[in-house]
Amino acid sequence: MGYKSLKALFELPLAAVDFAANGGTNFSKLEMLRSDAMRQKVYEPLAMVGHSAEDMVHLSNQIKQELGERMLCQQVIISGGVRQFLDGYYLINKLALPSVYGQASGFLKFARGSYDELREYVQAQVRGLELAYAYLSIRK
Repeated sequence: MGYKSLKALFELPLAAVDFAANGGTNFSKLEMLRSDAMRQKVYEPLAMVGHSAEDMVHLSNQIKQELGERMLCQQVIISGGVRQFLDGYYLINKLALPSVYGQASGFLKFARGSYDELREYVQAQVRGLELAYAYLSIRK
């Protein structure tokens, strides 16, 4: 989402805004693949349009400053391109709003395997996030 779309969403009384940033599951591309070959070729550039999660963090911080009390939505789900716990740690600590992050790709890779592999991956991600909070800090 761009600045105008994001600002309009933050002005609504929503529980949270989900970034669904560029770098995650590309639903535009998935929809495009459902069409015929000519339309795929014509619309392919549109499937690459979008902002990264980091771009959207910066836009959200700017919007928060501009809107002040008119910002009715005060929570964010950071998703799209979050590969592992350090990405999540960085983004939620750069954002000036309460947030959580989604990390679908990594989880889905392990969800195809055994439950034990998935559980081990999840535990490693949680432990990594705990270590990041204990020993790292983000330059603001």
